[in-house]
Parts: sequence; C-alpha cells; structure tokens
Amino acid sequence: MNAPLVFMDTETTGLSIVDDIWEFAAIRREIDGTETEHHLFIRHDEALCASLPPSFREDHYDRYRDHRAYTKKQAAEYITSIFRSGKPHVVGAVPNFDTERIARLVMSQYPAWVMGWHYHLIDVENLAVGWLSALPVDDVRRAALSLPWDSNDLSRAVGIDPDQFERHTAMGDVRWAMAIYDVVTGRTS
Repeated sequence: MNAPLVFMDTETTGLSIVDDIWEFAAIRREIDGTETEHHLFIRHDEALCASLPPSFREDHYDRYRDHRAYTKKQAAEYITSIFRSGKPHVVGAVPNFDTERIARLVMSQYPAWVMGWHYHLIDVENLAVGWLSALPVDDVRRAALSLPWDSNDLSRAVGIDPDQFERHTAMGDVRWAMAIYDVVTGRTS
C-alpha cells in the first residue's frame, strides 16, 4: 500500500443530500499499517429522524445523546483533521453517499475548504462484485451477483458474515467494509 486509506461511514437523518449527519466513524490506515479510530456524534435537527424507518429511528433514539455531540463546526474541524495529510483514499459501502454529505457539512462551516481525500473513492461492494466475477460461478456467487445487489449477500459470498458486525451503526459499517476490503485485496483470508 502506498497511500493511506480512510474507511468511513455516516448515519444520517434520511437519504436526501440535505439530510443531516448524526454519526460519523472512520478508521484511518497509514501506509505502515497503523490504524487510528475516529467516532463522533453530531448535533442535528432531530425532528428529521421522525421519518426514518422504525429500526433506524429507534437506533438513533437509543444511541444519540445531544450532550455528547459535537457542534457542526466542531465536527467539520475534527473530520477535516483526518484528511490533513497524505490525500487518503476513502473506502466504504457506497462511499460517495458519505463524502457528498461530509463535503456539504464541512463547506457549511468552511466555504473555501478543498476536498481532503483522493478523488478515487473505493466502494467495497463494487470490489466484491469484481472479485466474485473472476471466480468460478456457484449458487452463492450467482445469487450475490444478481442485480440489484444485496450488500449482505455480497459480504457472505466473499466470506464475511455481516451479522458479526453492528450493521447500520457508523463504526459497525466501517469495520464491515474494512473486512470486505481486506479479504478482496488479499490483506486477510
């Protein structure tokens, strides 16, 4: 590896670009393999959570505490600090979802901000599809490769049990995406 990686995920108040980020997590992996974890909650318009599907809404109410949350300005400063050196590649499941919302958050506080990550985003689901497509087809792979893709099916097909991760929490999804990346790129078996 000759560039740092930032495995990253957010939890938001909805799927629209104007929805707020309420949870952010990342693990930055340096070229030498050193890893640093980052996790924070961000103040947001809690009323927007009312339209979340019930399980996501309950998760938000169970885990979010306003008194522990960063302001948007504090969050923007913290998140940009993760990207201050080495122009890391962002790795995640549909990482543009996260980078677009992070850019919106940061630019609301620092309008002159310049993107701190490498513009080539690494989507672990796309990696998994490419990796699985090169292998002999069996029933598990055939099902996983059928459109529309199901991230859990793809995960299982590469040998990662998604149920072993706290899915749909920011850090749980970071660890899950990192596990897929590591298997597909040969870092672990």
